[in-house]
Amino acid sequence: MKATKILLRLLFALVLLGTARPASAQHGTAGNGYFPPGYSGDTWTGVVISSSEQTGEITLSYTDPKNGKTETFVGTPEKDYLVHEHGGSTRPLRMSDIPVGRVIKVWYKTDARKIDGKKVTVNVILQISIAANANRKDLSYKAFGY
Repeated sequence: MKATKILLRLLFALVLLGTARPASAQHGTAGNGYFPPGYSGDTWTGVVISSSEQTGEITLSYTDPKNGKTETFVGTPEKDYLVHEHGGSTRPLRMSDIPVGRVIKVWYKTDARKIDGKKVTVNVILQISIAANANRKDLSYKAFGY
């Protein structure tokens, strides 16, 4: 009986190790594909810590398991970001489509803008792993399986 318990615990531990996803780096590069002009291949993966309807910003966080350092990413989906409804129609992205606490990957580019008379660099999100941009027909990356 005792040997059976030990064997079951060992089997359980092996199953957990086999299904665990390795920690992925927060900043990455998109794979091969056809991308829009001005896109340099930047991606960012992290846990959604906020998504604001007021500002339109999505904030991701990543904590490195090796050194405990935390980095954040703030980006805004591009203008006219559309998502597909289950019925086939499209609608504008709502921040409620981006669940806080979920790990997501975004494909983004940086853009210089003037805000209050100052030049500011902003992250413009072209694609979100859990909410494909139906407005982007020229992107070859998908909103699933990263």
